[in-house]
Amino acid sequence: NLGQRQPTARGQRSRNQNEGTETVEELRGSTHNRQTMASSLYDEEQCGSTSAAADRPRNEQQKSHKQSPPTFWRKWGPALVAVAGVLALNGALLGPFGSRVPAPTAQMERGRALREERTQAVLDMEWDHAADLARGLSNMRGARTLSEAEGGVMEYTRRRHRFLGEYVHEDVSDQFSLFGKLSVSAIYFAFWVFLMFPNWFLPIGRPGIALGGGLSMVVFRYVLFLTGQGPTFDAEKVIIMEPLFLLFGLMLTTIYLEKMERGGLFDKLRDSLDDPVNWKRSAKIMAMSTIGSAAVMNDSVVLIFSGVVVDLCVRHKVANSLPYLLSLATTANTGSALTMTGNPQNILIVSLAYDDISWMEFLSNMVLPVIAASIINGGMLFLYYSSELFPGSSGFLECIGIVFSGNRTPEMLAQEHAYHARAVTAHSDDESSSGGWTIWSRLQIIVITAFLICFAAGLDVCVTSICAGAILMVMAAWKRQNYDPKPEAVEYDAEGNALPPKKMYDMDGNEIEPEEEELVTESETTLTEVDYGLLMLFIGQFILIGSFDDTGVPQGFFKVAMGGCAEQMTAVPCLYWFVLVITILSNVASNVPVVQMLAATFPYATPYDWMQVSFSATIAGNLTMLGSAANMIVAFQAAKVGDRTFTSERHAPFGIPSTILSLYAGTFLLSMVHFSPECSVKLGECDE
Repeated sequence: NLGQRQPTARGQRSRNQNEGTETVEELRGSTHNRQTMASSLYDEEQCGSTSAAADRPRNEQQKSHKQSPPTFWRKWGPALVAVAGVLALNGALLGPFGSRVPAPTAQMERGRALREERTQAVLDMEWDHAADLARGLSNMRGARTLSEAEGGVMEYTRRRHRFLGEYVHEDVSDQFSLFGKLSVSAIYFAFWVFLMFPNWFLPIGRPGIALGGGLSMVVFRYVLFLTGQGPTFDAEKVIIMEPLFLLFGLMLTTIYLEKMERGGLFDKLRDSLDDPVNWKRSAKIMAMSTIGSAAVMNDSVVLIFSGVVVDLCVRHKVANSLPYLLSLATTANTGSALTMTGNPQNILIVSLAYDDISWMEFLSNMVLPVIAASIINGGMLFLYYSSELFPGSSGFLECIGIVFSGNRTPEMLAQEHAYHARAVTAHSDDESSSGGWTIWSRLQIIVITAFLICFAAGLDVCVTSICAGAILMVMAAWKRQNYDPKPEAVEYDAEGNALPPKKMYDMDGNEIEPEEEELVTESETTLTEVDYGLLMLFIGQFILIGSFDDTGVPQGFFKVAMGGCAEQMTAVPCLYWFVLVITILSNVASNVPVVQMLAATFPYATPYDWMQVSFSATIAGNLTMLGSAANMIVAFQAAKVGDRTFTSERHAPFGIPSTILSLYAGTFLLSMVHFSPECSVKLGECDE
């Protein structure tokens, strides 16, 4: 047996040396390292001095240990403990059935009286319906700064009242019968389960399921209308076009950034996130995703970097890419809570809030909660996936030592040596790649910089993203036509000899002269790579959610669940129950419709109220796969390139405990330290 294994060991050793792992011999010179090496790589290296009979049982034992699936309590235990802890906390604060809900204070009663008085005054105002139609009910631009001659605060309140009542949320729940409400809700939850677990049913995929659910809902709502069980359903109105335009523009931009040239801006972004150490690579992804989501928008960041993360996992031959995809998705949602432009619900909150909320005010309120949520999320990610991110580590304490003191296990050292060896080999194979910035990379930077400036200046992000993609498309077409080498159209036989060009003849036997150059358009190449299935996924979800909201079931759930806390939802102890209800609704009915519902239900909510809504609705996106659009984009983009590890079953065991801890820690900090007033200035609540 030893005679048969030695050549294999020598061959394996020579291959490892070619990859830069020859320094493993130096590591084995240490007695400590020789005792702690546990990977199969070092077992092969030691076969010359260790009997095969001793190596084989140990290798088989390690392999069976690695392949054994986690137990139920190891997988779902933290999630169950987190859920039980939340229920116990709210039960202790509010009582088992809400018996400890405090009575409204005098300030709350005064605020309610002011809200009722202001609403009645608005209803009694005379208004010009033709002028409203000419201006557009959805046009609220400049209404906050109306002068006294133009009506001031009261005219702004009237316009906003009509905007909330007729555009944001038109309540038609009273036109449904009981059967209509129950049947529509049943259809919605059935397709919600299908979307959450698409692999449990027919292999249709999430885009097909969502589109089929939307079409089924349209047909069923028409049947309800004919039978008198429900109102008409305007499917076109519930499809929010802005996210679709934004996604299309971002996909177009991303494709051209990636395909324009080898070694260009896209490859440099990927290289900036690369690192031979697993946990450092994950930390870089989290830092980039957090900062990028706060600067632009979480959907933009995950759309651009999902392919980059998957490519890094393929480059390093990572067995489990889930920790890295979670690093991208969860921190994109968390980081987007920092600014008012981080996600769609924050943009909507700032536009629908009764009082003005400035960019700096929003940022100052969210700094501490977002930092706390980011630390908790990152720490739990390192803890939950320590075996993947810290290979060879013996426990959590050793992982802490690796992070803070720079310690490294032999497995991590071997990964570093192999990484640097591959880098040297790749550099020698491609001597022409100097790593500099070509003219095309510089042009890409100019376009992206202009896009970010336009976004920061408040220009329409949908138009800006599509324009950036169109400019890059023209650049790519010009480069391919005038600078790229022409593709060779010569065919060869089996021996490598060039074949003469084929002659073609028409019906009359006349030879058809070939064109000098076959024209290949962008429509035939790059535009076909746009993920139109992702757009179909969002269209189907918009239709399903819009029909479900029409029934009034989410609003009814909110009122029943809040109970006596409805009028003091952001006051302790009701605050912690309120964020839990918002978290549930955000994962069932989506966070943007929840924000619209709250704006229509509580039109005079204070800036502090909206800060709590924004934080809870955003962090709630990490609870389940359907909690945010960013999760769906990451899963879809990863599956497009063959990586299907990011699923609902694998996301939930980590997402539930991480979200609950991050949410409640951030909520506590925001309740203790905030700079937004807990009263409405425009309503007069802050006047003593």
